[in-house]
Amino acid sequence: MTIRRERLRRRFATFRSKFVGHMQKVRPRIAFKILAGIVILFPWMVSSLLISFFKINYWRKIANCQTFLKRHALAFGGIDPKTLTAESISGGVSNFNQTWRCRKTTGEEILYFVKIFLDAGSFWAKHLSFVSPFPSVYGGKTHERFTVDVVSRVQLEKIGVPVPRLIAYDAVEKVMVTEHIEGETVDSILERISERQSLGPGDEAVIRQCAIGLAKIHRAGFSLIDTQPVNCIWVAVEQKVYFTDLEFCSSQDKRVWDIGFFLCFIAVRLLGAVRQEVRNIFLESYQKERQVDLAQVTETGLQLQEYMPIFQAVLDIRRFTPEELFEGLIST
Repeated sequence: MTIRRERLRRRFATFRSKFVGHMQKVRPRIAFKILAGIVILFPWMVSSLLISFFKINYWRKIANCQTFLKRHALAFGGIDPKTLTAESISGGVSNFNQTWRCRKTTGEEILYFVKIFLDAGSFWAKHLSFVSPFPSVYGGKTHERFTVDVVSRVQLEKIGVPVPRLIAYDAVEKVMVTEHIEGETVDSILERISERQSLGPGDEAVIRQCAIGLAKIHRAGFSLIDTQPVNCIWVAVEQKVYFTDLEFCSSQDKRVWDIGFFLCFIAVRLLGAVRQEVRNIFLESYQKERQVDLAQVTETGLQLQEYMPIFQAVLDIRRFTPEELFEGLIST
């Protein structure tokens, strides 16, 4: 336990140093807007974080996870709840994500992805538009985000968009269980491209599949709104990109935003010629599936450009689990 805490302390110290560096790059006007928002909304922010902390603590207890399996036994046919082990997954504080590993009575091992919706995520959803260009989300409460994610998952699967298959859900607890996708986030692939400063074998296919998948979603009349590459998983053996975070999926026309937001994170990760190359591949692939006004995409990108240091900080935050963030804030 002491070794784990020491490692967390070092990781959090590095994160804090980088966070300060990112914030120093934020323009004063934007920094003032964010600070004013924090001051005004501070009581509600603290309240949502405390509620989230208690919910995380509840789901860290393996007995409560086993109770979920028993309650939804029909969805987990043949699973022995006694074999369950749970591991927290990094992803920031919007939701508490876990992997559940268990065995069937036949001995076969099964792995599930579990998404536990937190009040902290609802706080960000409701107030991000006050301090950034992020669209105002219709239905940002926890139960609304949960419902949208579950329903959208079914709708997108029907039109052939790769999404993790829904296994079970609990509308009372706001917990969703899906199949576990064995793959790599597109953000991790962008980081690798950044290290090489060039595209590697297969990287172009990843970018093209992101664009094709998003165009298919848009043609069907949906917008995802939160199109960060970290929410996309590349499965090389299937040559598919899975879209995993659907809690803001909407029939509102935010398609230009979706494209601009994705490209903004490409700009966060990449520099120079390789950034332009990846951007061109994405837009070219998207345009083959669905035409879009590139001038509007460029305008959205310009609006987001001054928020790039904040997005860099967000990506750093997402390297931690919510419990690690809470512990890091308290102990460092």
